[in-house]
Amino acid sequence: MMSFSLLGVELIICLWIGVMLIADLLLPPAKKSSLWLLALAGVAIAGGALWTQSQHALWRGLPAALGAAQAGEIFQDMFIVDPFSSYFKALFLITAAIVILMTREFQAHVPAHLGAFFMLLFTALLGTLVLASINDLLILFLGLELLTFSLYIMAAYLKTDSRSVEAGMKYLILGSVSSGFLIYGIALLYGFAGGTSFTALRAALANTAGPVPLTAQAGLVLLLAGLGFKIAAVPFHLWVPDVYEGAPTPVVAFLSVGSKMAGVIAMLRVLYGVWLPLHSLWGPMVALVSAATMLYGNLCAIPQTNIKRLLGYSSIGHAGYLLMGLSTGSVFGVSAVAYYLLAFLVSNLTVFFVVIIVSEAVGGDLIEHYQGLSTRSPGLAAAMFIGLLSLAGVPPLAGFVGKLFVLLGTMETGRLWLVALGAVNVAISLYYYLMIVKRMYLDAPRSTAPIRVHPLAMATIGVLVVGIAAIGIVQEPFLTRITHIPFAVLR
Repeated sequence: MMSFSLLGVELIICLWIGVMLIADLLLPPAKKSSLWLLALAGVAIAGGALWTQSQHALWRGLPAALGAAQAGEIFQDMFIVDPFSSYFKALFLITAAIVILMTREFQAHVPAHLGAFFMLLFTALLGTLVLASINDLLILFLGLELLTFSLYIMAAYLKTDSRSVEAGMKYLILGSVSSGFLIYGIALLYGFAGGTSFTALRAALANTAGPVPLTAQAGLVLLLAGLGFKIAAVPFHLWVPDVYEGAPTPVVAFLSVGSKMAGVIAMLRVLYGVWLPLHSLWGPMVALVSAATMLYGNLCAIPQTNIKRLLGYSSIGHAGYLLMGLSTGSVFGVSAVAYYLLAFLVSNLTVFFVVIIVSEAVGGDLIEHYQGLSTRSPGLAAAMFIGLLSLAGVPPLAGFVGKLFVLLGTMETGRLWLVALGAVNVAISLYYYLMIVKRMYLDAPRSTAPIRVHPLAMATIGVLVVGIAAIGIVQEPFLTRITHIPFAVLR
């Protein structure tokens, strides 16, 4: 009998999509500004369902390897619930909750159909949750398109802003090309395995005598190309700067963390869950893309004058580090990627939260607007400082530990050239992040008027900053949780 309890989190999110739509239709305009509370309640209920699901899971309290064996599967094994999916679903729900709080600061720009905006956010969240549980290429495609189609609309949500419309159009057009790669890759792999499930693919690989057919190799390359677009890996990164600059900032925050995380976990499921025996085939390719992505993202970030474009190029650089972890093909590499994503979540969302508040206060996203921020709002400047240092990889913050684990994992593979390149890119990123810090602390402010910050926003930023410090300094609780993940994805 099919256990729908495994779908509890996704069903609650589906229900809340309807709740947000009805609330948007029925609430009078004067009351719609409180829709964020309803959205936050939906995420909290889904979080409660995920916690309950984890408490009753068969793997709880068992050794990690046993946990993988006891994972729950439904829809003829197309959808799987295991420690890997639980961990990332928790991160997706945290991301959505923080983005909802960001939207509260931004909602003056969304005067109409605010409920529809939150509804789209929940649809995108549903896509990410589905991607955490994929065990079939068709479910992968479904989850990815659910996520990206929601983000296409959200990127162009500010219809009176030409930059927002341009961002949505560019994202849609280039995203359609990546979907083409993805579906061609799935078609070729279906031809090779006679099915789209990961089980069928593993069986086909095991039964292949001699080299894997070229059609299967081409299918894998096309599949990775489609996923490479989602995480903004070179050469599929062209949409990033314009979309980051033009899209509403809360959408960019979700795009930079939620969408990137979804693409990475899809790659983990595919590469480690199916194609790990052929690591010698895809490992060097992923390592080369990692090197190009790191260099391109960090070098292009240096001359930027717009903070959102700079963070866009910076996110390309971070995609390079994540690919470096993926290229290892080891258990430690999976743990390193999981830790890196956790550190990236708290660091990047801290920075984007500050960007939204400063942008609302000064009316722009230029880096020069951050001149003298330490005078106008010492708390915001301090949070931005810590968030940027963590993104750069300065000890003892979360970003440092994430980068350290990725570099150690790569060192085990013997690719010392990639480790050296990763270290060089830490120095490059530190340069352009510190240029923002210089503006905040050493340059004279254009205005001495203090920037007012709502207590709820300041409290959220404070929690994120504490998270940056805690993940960097007190690693044991996070490592204990992450230890179960590699055994769940390796099958």
